[in-house]
Amino acid sequence: MNDLLNRPADLAPDYYLKNFQFLVTWVQARYADLLNEDEREFLQRFNQLTRDAQCLLVRLSSRKGPLFRRDKLDYAEIASIDASVQQLITAGLLHRNIPIDLGELANALTKPELLTLFSTQLTGLKNARKEILVQQLQIQFPQMQTWQQWTDSQCGDAYYLDNQAIIRTLLLLFFGNSHQDLTEFVLQDLGLFRYESYTIDQQHRVFSSRDELNQYQHLVQLREQLEADTSATTLIQIAAQLPAANTNEKLQRRRAKLVNYIAYELERAGEHLLALQLYEQSHLPPARERRIRLLEKQSDFPRAWALLNELLDTPQDEHELQVAQRMAPRLAKKLGIGFSKKIAAVIGEQQLTLAPRIDEQGSALRVEEVVRLSLDSKAAPCFHAENALIGGLFGLWLWPEMFRGIEGAFANPFQAAPLDMYQENFVANRPGINQLRALLHTNQYQAHIIYYWETKYGIANHFVNWSFFSRELLELALESIPAAHLSAIFERLLFDIKNNRSGFPDLIQFFPDQKTYRMIEVKGPGDRIQDNQARWLDYFSRHNIPAEVCYVRWS
Repeated sequence: MNDLLNRPADLAPDYYLKNFQFLVTWVQARYADLLNEDEREFLQRFNQLTRDAQCLLVRLSSRKGPLFRRDKLDYAEIASIDASVQQLITAGLLHRNIPIDLGELANALTKPELLTLFSTQLTGLKNARKEILVQQLQIQFPQMQTWQQWTDSQCGDAYYLDNQAIIRTLLLLFFGNSHQDLTEFVLQDLGLFRYESYTIDQQHRVFSSRDELNQYQHLVQLREQLEADTSATTLIQIAAQLPAANTNEKLQRRRAKLVNYIAYELERAGEHLLALQLYEQSHLPPARERRIRLLEKQSDFPRAWALLNELLDTPQDEHELQVAQRMAPRLAKKLGIGFSKKIAAVIGEQQLTLAPRIDEQGSALRVEEVVRLSLDSKAAPCFHAENALIGGLFGLWLWPEMFRGIEGAFANPFQAAPLDMYQENFVANRPGINQLRALLHTNQYQAHIIYYWETKYGIANHFVNWSFFSRELLELALESIPAAHLSAIFERLLFDIKNNRSGFPDLIQFFPDQKTYRMIEVKGPGDRIQDNQARWLDYFSRHNIPAEVCYVRWS
């Protein structure tokens, strides 16, 4: 968990305790059958603590440990730190005399304190970095001692907290992933976000068994080991520790991501054969691309070509497709096979010479805003839309399927999107999307989108920026953008939501009298079109969607 000390001023002093209690209640209600004896005992002991002792435990759990010095503990909302410490020690939730190694000791000490405590051993190293001092001391002191023994009682008391594994399990069960923490609650407390009501019950849980939970945690631990050491020896050892393939989609994806990571590092280390074997176990990009490259290095061009054609026929995302199209001519040439390159689409351009402008504070306006102001008129209003407009329309259109109760999609009540939003099976898991597609071929899609704007206004949606959308802008967009254009754009988004949700042109200009529009990508002097922008512009051109690039020169 992140440190929760820097709370906004208008939150209650013990807001973090209420959040943790909410988390505990939530997990016990939905995952009581998955908790082990240590976790159940921890929760039982926690619930028996006084309010102050609970506050201190949550405070410490949110900080980097496992060692905490008494002279560093100062929380205004806790009446007596010492009394709370003693209660936690009595409950077995905090420890005073736990043997620690020199690394743990050093994490709790400053460099001057180390030099004072080990002056004899560190003679002549006053100007060395702290990590150098620690390395020297670890060689001389491999044993473990208590805090008091290490410091000879010169630095006051220190306490050892060993509940990190339990806390991480509770957070994982609540959030359904290993990267979110209790700071997510703060936004809810402040009223900054409201969340959709969706189904989270026994049938829709992210983890259905303790074995699944343990496997997920094992994969996280292996990844953490790799972040500390990516030597070839460690990579080979960790590859041997990979769990078997699993039918649980979440576990299989986590495993495939780790396999890709290990395989790529092995590839860089020159272990091509093992890397290729690992890539063959992964169903996620860029496994197929890397296999093709390795087969090409081995001069196995027929196998590489067969896999490349599979990738071209069934790409999983935009990057796979783009890379395959780039590799195809080169590989075809090596095999003596004819291959026609994709003909580049014709993208409209215009050149503008404009004078720089400044805002009320005297700062120079961005080039996009200067162009917008030059084009904007009552008859042809122009907006800085970028990803917000089309993304918002997409989120409103997709709303009922985004928040449909599906196994493993929602883990807690603070999600602006399902957990599988960016997975390749997102659409396949929601056949109801076909009904939403059908709406775009009728005159009902506008009413559908407006309905979700009206009834869900202010509720968090990963694609909808409510501060951007006024009712007037929404209706203007729906009246000006044809259904066929929205349908084409939404299909490309559905193909690869993660990569295609960005890259839209900066501006959109409407022509209400003609019920039409145009999108404009603005490029100032020296600026160039990015890959994701180029892909969208190419797509727009091929689907007759009005979009152009405006190159600006300053006068």
